[in-house]
Amino acid sequence: MFKRILLFTFFAFVFSVCVASVSLFPNEILYQSRSTVGIKYSEQAVGFSISSKFPINTFFKYRVEDPMLAGLMQAESSFFLHAVSDSNAIGLFQMKPFTASEIGALNPFNPYNDKKVSDLLKKYTNAFGSVDYALGAYHIGYYGVQKLINSGNNPLNDSRINDYVKKINSFQRLYKEGDKITLKDYIWFDISMNLSEANNFDAHIVVPEFFLGSFALGMNNFDGFNITFNQEFFLFWFLQAYVGYNEGVITGLTLKSNDWYNKITVKYDFSKDDLSWVASSSFDLFYFDIGFSKTNIFFKPGFTINNKYSFEIPVFYKNHVFVPGIAAIIKF
Repeated sequence: MFKRILLFTFFAFVFSVCVASVSLFPNEILYQSRSTVGIKYSEQAVGFSISSKFPINTFFKYRVEDPMLAGLMQAESSFFLHAVSDSNAIGLFQMKPFTASEIGALNPFNPYNDKKVSDLLKKYTNAFGSVDYALGAYHIGYYGVQKLINSGNNPLNDSRINDYVKKINSFQRLYKEGDKITLKDYIWFDISMNLSEANNFDAHIVVPEFFLGSFALGMNNFDGFNITFNQEFFLFWFLQAYVGYNEGVITGLTLKSNDWYNKITVKYDFSKDDLSWVASSSFDLFYFDIGFSKTNIFFKPGFTINNKYSFEIPVFYKNHVFVPGIAAIIKF
């Protein structure tokens, strides 16, 4: 029996990694690049949801030691700690997974990664013999620059690199060593409600911080008024742990894939003794989410137009009945 459980868990894990998630934790909203609004229909009920972020100045100051690094941060993120691009580059330095892995950044949102980024740029400079080439390697990748050089081309003739280097050079002139720059961030707010029923809602405020992860405080009125919270902890750049409360203790893990686009989320709810798996994957315009727990299974295929408009056809299987639906989401 134990071997069967291990075998099932292994194949479920492999399957989840291969299809790679829709979020089971409100903190995951921080990985969205833009605010969203959506409406869905299922089981003769209409639901509405909105998530939005508000920029704020934090209490944290970044002390400039290298004006070029300050220029890089302004070019990449405008000093927003939790900046996220449409290509899923994240943080002050807009790290991609290969960068975080190469420099050993456990938490890509942490501004104190500046030392590691500086060391990486020195490494690239030594390899290419040019600071501009090093910046180009940070932007498009080390092997991208090496490929240009091997083909006999000057990397600065590549518009991607040339424009990037010019932008950083112009920004770094604004700073000098010892300057203190106010770091900025976003506070996220999300709410979902059933428009067909009164007092049926779920709302959260997500407050990020860069040492541990993020804190989410929420409330819902699905089964009576409840207060909820979730705390995220960075274990590695690809793995986060969660602990929280929602009518009972919740613990879970989020495992990100190599490109940070697709993720699996595993959650164990002590109050319900329920293990949940959620996974997602995308192929150009099309994507799908899939998940299951001991009470239901869902499959949610969809497609996106202009990276702004998304349409989904979710299908849930619960209580031995298939429940179809339809949803539309707009990014703004």
